[in-house]
Amino acid sequence: MPGEKTGERLFVALDPPQEVKAAAAAWGREAARTGKGMRPLDAEKTHITLAFLGYRDPAEAGVIAEAMARMAAPAGELGLGAPLWLPKRRPRSLAIAVNRESGELEELRAALVGELTSAIGWEPERRNFLPHLTAVRMGRGFEMGTGLLPPTPPLIFKGESLTLYRSRLSQEGASYEGLATVEL
Repeated sequence: MPGEKTGERLFVALDPPQEVKAAAAAWGREAARTGKGMRPLDAEKTHITLAFLGYRDPAEAGVIAEAMARMAAPAGELGLGAPLWLPKRRPRSLAIAVNRESGELEELRAALVGELTSAIGWEPERRNFLPHLTAVRMGRGFEMGTGLLPPTPPLIFKGESLTLYRSRLSQEGASYEGLATVEL
């Protein structure tokens, strides 16, 4: 049937250290108090999406993991930046920008895109890559408050691993399950 979504929602992400995840989650809890209908995310949901694969056949997970292992490389030094409303018009999430001192993160992503295109015939989204950590989702009745957002934590870090995640949607929001991890 046209438009039918089959398979599982999969994505590959760069995992920051636990202290960065915890700081982003704490910031999200504080930021969520500035408006109505804002739902902060737990630390274990924090990641930097490198490739959203969409609905894929679960049998491809092993091929994707092999592709990740072939191209895994350090992403360079990263830092937490300014808050980002995504998308800018009618935001559905509030995130923290990820700043880069070098082009290593973009090189890592380009290598991943190349491997996945070759391995499973995946085509990346056409929009520009904007690395970020999502900290808050907008729920029903979202209203942006008039208060200022708290300052983001000034952390510098390196990515620890690449993980292939399965995403499941529900009324309570998305839940993520790691299917394969490659240490960097």
